[in-house]
Amino acid sequence: AFLGPERTAAHFRRRLTEFLDAAPGGWPCWSFSNHDVTRHATRWTPPGGDAEAVARQSIALLCSFPGTIGIYQGEELGQTETEIEFHELRDLGYIAFWPEIRGRDGCRTPMVWEHDRPAGGFTTGTPWLPVKPPQLARAADLQRGRAGSVLEAYRETLAFRRATPALREGTTGFLDLPEPVLGLRRSMGRGGITALFNLSERPLTLALRGEARLAGPHAATLDGTRLLLPAHGFAYLAHGGAL
Repeated sequence: AFLGPERTAAHFRRRLTEFLDAAPGGWPCWSFSNHDVTRHATRWTPPGGDAEAVARQSIALLCSFPGTIGIYQGEELGQTETEIEFHELRDLGYIAFWPEIRGRDGCRTPMVWEHDRPAGGFTTGTPWLPVKPPQLARAADLQRGRAGSVLEAYRETLAFRRATPALREGTTGFLDLPEPVLGLRRSMGRGGITALFNLSERPLTLALRGEARLAGPHAATLDGTRLLLPAHGFAYLAHGGAL
């Protein structure tokens, strides 16, 4: 459902609603990348855009969805698609279609552990696919423990989901907000979380009716009853502030 190029509030809401309506009480599984499609940090970042901001927002978005979430190797580093040259192709079924269709090798390059080791520390031999400088720049050792890195954003957001019953098992509702803002309400008993996402490259301000508080990882500023969302901004709010 979410492995293509579309990244709009209407698309996310429609696909989630389709499942929830078709399978009441069902348990979906969602992911944004896998070994067959262009990595979403590349697929969803416009030319000249901030791939790391898209990556940080993406894990917050995924963690707001009901059901099980799947994370593809490297996306926790904000890894981007590797540019594979013709002589480097290993996905043989696509050689005849080059360069119109470049195959799946660009998302299948090795996990990059150490930025200053051959093949990124993945192997002491020659890897099946090359490890290139743009991928080395996102190595795990460069991000581990660094505030604001994509890796630490993944860790923080996953820990928040794990500690928040409403995100793991709560009911799901939607706020009627105009594009490019997606709003979800995950509720359990008297508690709950409102998750808000600015899916655009321009900053936005949302007016809240009543008091609210930031309740988890965020890329936003709460100023009284105004929520300021930068490009690809997001926020989890404790229930209380209505939109």
